[in-house]
Amino acid sequence: MAKKRIGPSLQDYPREKGFLLSDIKLFPPLAPPMKEKIIEEAIDAAFNRCIRDKKGKIKRTQDTPEKLVSACIKHLRERSDPILGSYFISQLKAEDVFELDAVSHEMQRHRMTIGVFYQYLILELMRKRWPVFDGTREGDIVADIDTPSFERGLRLYMSVKKSKDTVGGQDIGGVIRRLENIAKDEKNLTSPYLCIVGVATPAKGRIAGFNEDRAIKCNKEGQPYSQNCEYWGPGFIFPYVTGRGPIEIYMKAIKRVAAYLPFKTLEFREECSKLLKEKLKHLGLLDKEDKIDRNKFLIFIVESKVDKKSQESK
Repeated sequence: MAKKRIGPSLQDYPREKGFLLSDIKLFPPLAPPMKEKIIEEAIDAAFNRCIRDKKGKIKRTQDTPEKLVSACIKHLRERSDPILGSYFISQLKAEDVFELDAVSHEMQRHRMTIGVFYQYLILELMRKRWPVFDGTREGDIVADIDTPSFERGLRLYMSVKKSKDTVGGQDIGGVIRRLENIAKDEKNLTSPYLCIVGVATPAKGRIAGFNEDRAIKCNKEGQPYSQNCEYWGPGFIFPYVTGRGPIEIYMKAIKRVAAYLPFKTLEFREECSKLLKEKLKHLGLLDKEDKIDRNKFLIFIVESKVDKKSQESK
């Protein structure tokens, strides 16, 4: 008979009087603030990690007009909806297709990458202050932190997300349980643990104040998912870790985007628009007004999918 798993015990660290939330005095904003050079190093380290694959190699990207146009045609062929996509693209002039498809597609890829960047950014900033380690999953952080007036300190088990949207609804309960199971299974703890669901960007465009951007997350019945887990937002995390507000950190990171996540579709937009028009004409997809013929486009995207499937089955 399997042993019944024992639930988590209430961890012994100072809490707000009458509440489960940990005492705010445990986490004073860093003073003096972290030096700008150190923050910039952390930003570069985070960008450098998020653009690499699991083997540590820099992910390949399309960086020439020819490659960008080929990728655009591939995306149109493989991702277009037979009905809505065919109608929409038939309303465009051929020279407008690249900007509407390829630029937005590149933005979508960069959004995925920047989501990982935020996870590494929090980790690298924390690493400048405490012993910090990567957790078992991407975006997980394990850190041993000093706490004023509480000599034992705390072991943090964190899961960092870009926004509340990526850890909302039913998912947050699962994240909290997973973090606490990891903490409970740790056999060499010398201090209480605190599990954190950290979010690096503001909800609905509003950054909460330092004292307001922490919370105990509860289910629909108003019961805490855990007595030892908190939500930390950017209005709390960045001042606590660096002594600087999130806007200041964001501004520094903006300056480094071009070095790591350049928008090649914007850089070569005019050249690619002309080249794509030539390719579409060569494929026989344009009508007399240089617009894409909806019927020919439909056949182009559907037959290519059918042909591909038939080849795979042989």
